[in-house]
Amino acid sequence: MSTPSRNNPCPCGSGRKYKNCCFGKDAAIQQLPAPANDQLLRVALQHHQAGRLLDADSYYQAILRSAPNHPEALHLSGLIAYQTGKYPLAIELIGNAINIKPSAQMHYNLGNVFREQGNLDAAVECFRRAVSIKPDYTQAYNNLGIVYQAQGVMAAAAESYRKALSLKPDYAEAHNNLGIVLRAQGEPDAAAESYRMALAFKPNYAEAHYGLGNAFHEQGRLDEAVFHYRQALSLKPNDAEIYNSLGIVLQKQRKIDEAINCYRSALSLHPDYADAFGNLGGALRAQGHLDEALACFQQVIRLMPGNDMAQHQIASLTGNNTERAPAQYVESVFDDYADKFDAHLQQGLKYDIPQKMAALIAQHSTPSAAKWDVLDLGCGTGLAGLAFAPFARRLVGVDLSTKMLEKARERNVYQRLEHSDLITMLRGEADSSYDVIIAADVFVYLGKLDEIVGEIKRLLRPGGVFTFSVEAAEAPSNEKPEQSDQQEYRLEITGRYTHASGYINRLAASNDFLVRDMAETQIRVERERPVNGYLVLWQR
Repeated sequence: MSTPSRNNPCPCGSGRKYKNCCFGKDAAIQQLPAPANDQLLRVALQHHQAGRLLDADSYYQAILRSAPNHPEALHLSGLIAYQTGKYPLAIELIGNAINIKPSAQMHYNLGNVFREQGNLDAAVECFRRAVSIKPDYTQAYNNLGIVYQAQGVMAAAAESYRKALSLKPDYAEAHNNLGIVLRAQGEPDAAAESYRMALAFKPNYAEAHYGLGNAFHEQGRLDEAVFHYRQALSLKPNDAEIYNSLGIVLQKQRKIDEAINCYRSALSLHPDYADAFGNLGGALRAQGHLDEALACFQQVIRLMPGNDMAQHQIASLTGNNTERAPAQYVESVFDDYADKFDAHLQQGLKYDIPQKMAALIAQHSTPSAAKWDVLDLGCGTGLAGLAFAPFARRLVGVDLSTKMLEKARERNVYQRLEHSDLITMLRGEADSSYDVIIAADVFVYLGKLDEIVGEIKRLLRPGGVFTFSVEAAEAPSNEKPEQSDQQEYRLEITGRYTHASGYINRLAASNDFLVRDMAETQIRVERERPVNGYLVLWQR
């Protein structure tokens, strides 16, 4: 409905010409009777519902000139202010309406304004008032859940979504939102069921397909994750986040070319997408395109100057020898690796270091205690704990990865598991509290070992032993082996550290350890090539 001509009768029903009534300079709008305002409100609503916001607001303002305390005109004019991004004005107008004649819808709309403004506490209060006035207000319960979710109060968010669903079981958006919360709470199975319910009521719901893809990804069901990511993209083809997530799964499936195409698609849609640059860099490095990979990680630093993970990757590609891998990098690597860690390590990489360690200690008949107090550094999923459990009186594990610790806990062989970086955990342990300390394939993420070896010495009882593995540093092609040995440790292109045998022996001597054994061994097989290193046994 268009705005009437200024010479036509005013839609308010007064009988005056439009130019002399609601919008004329000489209009006697203050004298309009209530029925005239009601007619204006109906006309305004028609404009508002048709999306003609400026026309609608002109009518609301005409009503307010006649009746400044008209609650619906205040409320709806405030709603237009919200829809056009004028949040302070929206708060003022809707707040005035509430002071005159509050309604559930007014509180709901004011809550939405506060949510958009980032004032989450005020938004919660508004939505709570809306449902107190109208207990069956499903949208208010859903939006209350969204705000609780943004505040990180996941239990309250889930309760709000479930309340909305109890009132409206076919509310697809609430099912989807509940799925997001359940996934955040570490319940991918329940999350997947919520996403399925959302899709049952709204089959072409891109967000629910994406959510279900995320749930399947976390469950390790990669083919199903790919299917739902592709479904989401068919409905929402310009979503960079979906392309990035699809690329991650394809890369895990070793479909590197397809993954690279996804990351590039994400970046074509969102040129400043730091995560996509980082993922593209990792995929390019896996293919040996090191210069391109370096350029990607440098883009991450441009967008996120403090990104430790990208800085570590850049260091590994430029020969910058750092002392240790960032905790965030290690945690991310192993959280992503947790579901397939055991099978990949033992079957794909032919990894058996924990068994070799246990055999090495038995071979040297150390320590003398019949049952040992054992500390497993970087315990991962508990492969080393499993090998040492038959000999342990007490088994303690520590790791940076939450998901790896969850797998270790399932083995039920540890008396205590700690989520921490190694040096922090070691500093908190009592002197002379362990007979055996093990570090299986852990020092590949630590270059400089001086401080950690000092703490290990402090924690071992007299006669106690420390066994660990390291990857062996090889001399670069332009160096002789004895020159390489002078460099104590080196960050390699792989992002892992190698250590020189001379450095290991100097650490033993400076900390008064007796070197019981230091044997060259195959750490694992990677890309069909053996990774060589040392298996070491020291005794205090």
